[in-house]
Amino acid sequence: MNTEDAVKTAIGFFVIILVGALLSSLVGGAFGALVATVSPDFVRGLFSRTAETGIVRYAFAVGMIWGVFIGAAVSGFACFLAAVIKILRIRFEYRKSHEANSGVPNRMSSGIWI
Repeated sequence: MNTEDAVKTAIGFFVIILVGALLSSLVGGAFGALVATVSPDFVRGLFSRTAETGIVRYAFAVGMIWGVFIGAAVSGFACFLAAVIKILRIRFEYRKSHEANSGVPNRMSSGIWI
């Protein structure tokens, strides 16, 4: 894997995390606005908001903030798992090709367990 491919992969993972966080922000905001529309008293008591006007907008903003946090965490974890799986796949392919070329299964190569 050359440097250019690694940079493209890292940028791709960053874009996935960014888009996932923004989409979950919109979902969280919509959910907050829905809850505030259905039950404004619940939202008023939950956030200690006393003003009558703008409770739906306030709930939408709070929902968007929590959506960004949760979406970024979930997207980051998914990208981390994808990177781990890619590393394991490369490692297993290297081991398989090394055993096929040498004919003898090698458990240790260059002092590093593979």
